[in-house]
Amino acid sequence: MDTIMHPLMEYYNRYFSKQPMAEERGLGWQNLERQIRNKPVNCMNMLRMHPEAFKNLCTTLEQRYNLRSTDNISIDEMVAIFLVTCGQNASQRFVGMTFGRSQETAYRKFHEVLDAVERLACEYLKTPTTTSLQHYPRKLQEDSRYWPFFSGFVGALDGTHVKVMVGGSDAVGYFDRNGQKSLNIMAICDLNMIFKYAWLGAAGSTHDSLVLQYAIDGDPLFPRPPIGKYYLVDSGYANKRGFLAPYRGSSRENIRYHLSEFDAGAPRNKKELYNRWHASLRSVIERTFGVWKKKWTILDNLPRYDVKTQNRIVHATMVLHNFIRLHRIPDADFEDENVTARDSRGRRFAEGELNRLEEEEGTNDGQYMNNVRDEIANMLWNVRRH
Repeated sequence: MDTIMHPLMEYYNRYFSKQPMAEERGLGWQNLERQIRNKPVNCMNMLRMHPEAFKNLCTTLEQRYNLRSTDNISIDEMVAIFLVTCGQNASQRFVGMTFGRSQETAYRKFHEVLDAVERLACEYLKTPTTTSLQHYPRKLQEDSRYWPFFSGFVGALDGTHVKVMVGGSDAVGYFDRNGQKSLNIMAICDLNMIFKYAWLGAAGSTHDSLVLQYAIDGDPLFPRPPIGKYYLVDSGYANKRGFLAPYRGSSRENIRYHLSEFDAGAPRNKKELYNRWHASLRSVIERTFGVWKKKWTILDNLPRYDVKTQNRIVHATMVLHNFIRLHRIPDADFEDENVTARDSRGRRFAEGELNRLEEEEGTNDGQYMNNVRDEIANMLWNVRRH
């Protein structure tokens, strides 16, 4: 009889008898919490932000964006699960073991915080209005290298690639110029390294100029520069009204643009002098991309989510980037002047791409912007700012 009852009791205890919650559940977070509370550097390394910023984020998400704790897990732990996942590109299995939670709990809490952070965008990733774009940026006016020459500047615009995991026949369009599957993300930032706008979801094979056109045509909220204002763009975009590009070289005329190219010598003519200072001012978008990717390594490694979720993660990490920056709490990543976008490089054009850009520049809008560029080049050359 005992031999029969033993397996029955084991079956009952396993599937019907409710056991007390495991005592170790949550102890992983308690240990991590002690580490980040006692040493801010640990918080920076694990959660990718200063303890004060982490505290502000938890409070904001709870009080204004409907993130709720439960009897078993606090707001702080939920947010930490999300930050460790994005900051370390950790798998949910690893996160579950680290926090002493089930993989299912790590998955569910990650998505709850993702929802809340995306809602935070209405406050921390707001599209500029036409009125706000009329103002001269104070930081620009205070910098004699660029003022008054680039007085129409209202931001820097560029694209960058983040890796994506796509399988099957859908993967073809996601291969970028480096042979990797990626998303082409277009963003605008200001001189304070704040993201002002982002267009998400374009496949990696899409040329930068087409991504911009998709944003202009497909998003009624795209922040078009008012008359007399412009975004600085690189040679992958047409020089047309509202978008100020550098001079491109040709087979007959070798014109330098990238800052590293001027290490070999000062600008030789007014076009190169213009390009030198255009590249310097526009580099703020490269530094912004660099900080963003350095902080959230999930963007620069193969993630473990479908394309839709990956786009949401891109959006959420941009919001977190702005949240940290706007709170003006010391952050070593933003203070590292050597950080640049890792995929910044010279442009290589297919013939069709170059023809399309030249056609755009041949329009009235293109001629208008060519005149603006020439005027700036002449002003700089007359002053000879080497």
